[in-house]
Amino acid sequence: MDRKRFGRLVQLILALVLVLLSPIKGEATDHSGAAEIQRLFLRLRISTLKEAPPLEGVALDLRGEEVELSSFRGNVAFLTFWTTWCPSCKVEMPALQKLFARYQDQGFQVLAVNIQESADKVAEYFRAKGLSYTPLLDPRGQMARGLGVWSVPSTFILDRRGVVLGKVMGARQWDSPEGHKLLELLLTNH
Repeated sequence: MDRKRFGRLVQLILALVLVLLSPIKGEATDHSGAAEIQRLFLRLRISTLKEAPPLEGVALDLRGEEVELSSFRGNVAFLTFWTTWCPSCKVEMPALQKLFARYQDQGFQVLAVNIQESADKVAEYFRAKGLSYTPLLDPRGQMARGLGVWSVPSTFILDRRGVVLGKVMGARQWDSPEGHKLLELLLTNH
């Protein structure tokens, strides 16, 4: 075999090896958006939680009737604990309303659990602020304590199965590009 043929053979073998060792385009693509969700969790300072069973619990609606959290399964939900006197809650609640208004038809719910205030006070607050998502009551703070809520606002991000994906302590500007992107990914992939 002459040098020219040998050189071409070596080039062909090297090219074949490179093709075999390189990933196929798109093969390593994250179709679930998990990497992007994790990036947004970091950016929005959301604590991730290990896979847990679906969240169970009972709150009261404004009529005093029990509402099972499991009744909201099938939706991505933000379970937010708040009070009417909380300054950070007053900032966060309108941002949650904007998200809810935009994504409710895609299976997004905001469950705003008020801690230890009356139904009348919560109803008036919702009316005055123009909030249309679901107000719930935790009159004795039992649900909040059971979930380790020690400050308001505190938000739990639930997937469609009711599993807690993340927890946020303190207010976030949910009506931001990152907030919208996160919710769109959760609605598409969870």
